[in-house]
Amino acid sequence: MSEVAGVVLAGGRSRRMGTDKAALRLGETSLLAHVLEVLAAAVDGPLVVVGAADTPRDLPAETTDRPWRPRATVVTDAVAGRGPLQGLATGLGAVTGATTAFVAAVDLPHLHEDLVRAVLAHRVAPVEVALPVLEGHRQHLLAAYATDLAARAADLLDRGERSVGALIAASRVRELDAATLLADPRLAARDPQLLGARGVNTPEEWDRARGQGPDAPT
Repeated sequence: MSEVAGVVLAGGRSRRMGTDKAALRLGETSLLAHVLEVLAAAVDGPLVVVGAADTPRDLPAETTDRPWRPRATVVTDAVAGRGPLQGLATGLGAVTGATTAFVAAVDLPHLHEDLVRAVLAHRVAPVEVALPVLEGHRQHLLAAYATDLAARAADLLDRGERSVGALIAASRVRELDAATLLADPRLAARDPQLLGARGVNTPEEWDRARGQGPDAPT
């Protein structure tokens, strides 16, 4: 069976938050370390952190003793300012030995492995993207992608596209609503409100998120 990779997009400007979201403290760890920890538990392949071309990014210092640390690398976008489509092209292109990658934004404080696995279960060929659609919004950065979509994303960028929606429109997609995801009994028992899918963009959302979350430990 092919390995499954984990990709974290951590190159955003965090303008609305006012500080680097990847470095926000979640208990005794950082938000980036939390997302990496979850992906490491949910997938068996390489872990890739994607940073912006003009913003140096390192693996979190507090993860030096984690057994998955050797699986993790940091890559950087080749061109600045081209948004998450560039991050997808970079991250998927950096994955080796995996045909599928779960791609997550860095701003998911309640992400957990049961949600990741529930999404991944739907990335079966010919489906190229298993894409949650929650509360009317496509969750592009909480989705499972065929890794060979890296070339398609790069081609779209070369043609001037900047939207991840352009890649979705050019791919074979299975959209996953809440009911479809919650058909997974482990996910339904752990996180019936799908709080694990909620990102944070502002200080107010961050404060609110720290008082929420699935009851079961990650």
